[in-house]
Amino acid sequence: MRRQLPPLNALKAFEAAARRLSFTDAADELHVTQGAISRQIKTLEDYYQIQLFEREHRGLTLTDGGKKLLPVLSDVFDRVHAISEELTGTSEELTIKVFPSFAVRWLIPRLSQFQALEPDINIRLTTAWHAVDFDRETFDAGIVHSHCMPTGLHTTAITNEWMTPVCAPSIRDRLSDPKDPNSLNEVMLLHCSSSAKSDSLTTTPSEYREWAQWGHEAQATTLNTNSGEAFDTTDSALQAAAMGYGVALGDLMMIEDDLASGRLVMPFPDLVSLIGRYYIASPKNKANKPALRKFRQWLLSVTESIVANNPILQKLEQSPDRSHTIKTDSAR
Repeated sequence: MRRQLPPLNALKAFEAAARRLSFTDAADELHVTQGAISRQIKTLEDYYQIQLFEREHRGLTLTDGGKKLLPVLSDVFDRVHAISEELTGTSEELTIKVFPSFAVRWLIPRLSQFQALEPDINIRLTTAWHAVDFDRETFDAGIVHSHCMPTGLHTTAITNEWMTPVCAPSIRDRLSDPKDPNSLNEVMLLHCSSSAKSDSLTTTPSEYREWAQWGHEAQATTLNTNSGEAFDTTDSALQAAAMGYGVALGDLMMIEDDLASGRLVMPFPDLVSLIGRYYIASPKNKANKPALRKFRQWLLSVTESIVANNPILQKLEQSPDRSHTIKTDSAR
């Protein structure tokens, strides 16, 4: 039976415009004019005899018909792209958006392992302050934190974020009582805050939630967790801590080398808090993309390996209650 299909160019134009909710952005993506996109959309609407977009003052929105058509087309185009790469023997590309500190301290140092395992998959990594927005961006996946978890996506937890204060040895030695977390009032607390991207390093107390949570769970009743300086990334705060500027919260998954070298030490190694989790998220229609499945499984295997080789993390991960500060019984 001969299939009756709309023009392919019209479908491509609609998929790009619907995904981005912008004729201009769709034109840039497909390397055509905005007028060409408009004409292709009109062709498709005439074919179906329905309206696919609502043209409003604030921009485009999809009609019910457009909402039904978009996921089907995106899935088909992704599958055709994947099988085409397989048949032609070309490398498969995977676009990932990641927060800067996670990229610098966790992913990039290990990425060569994945490339060695999967040489035919090319990773295109983009780092940015803000979590991926699949309604406006074309990434295959993003690595996001639980504090800003998108909804309606395929998500897989990669790693827990176990955090404890870390600093240079000289800062630890300045504490008057190395057994009392309240003694951190004697040194500078270093925070990671999105507000620090502005010229001022001031921020609202609510953005100090990581220190506030740790202080509460460590029963540091007099610790002023709203004091200190804020940096635009966790990595910057940790670098400042290593240089003796103050005390930062460090994720045990990301500071192994600093601890091993002695650049950073844990003044309270028996007080560790589960602050959040990192996830890999993707649109549901892309979740089964072969390259993405391989990348997702590799991320999980890396976490398993890190935990297996770290006695502190092993105990933390095996604890029945991972929502509170956990004593690790580590030697000071």
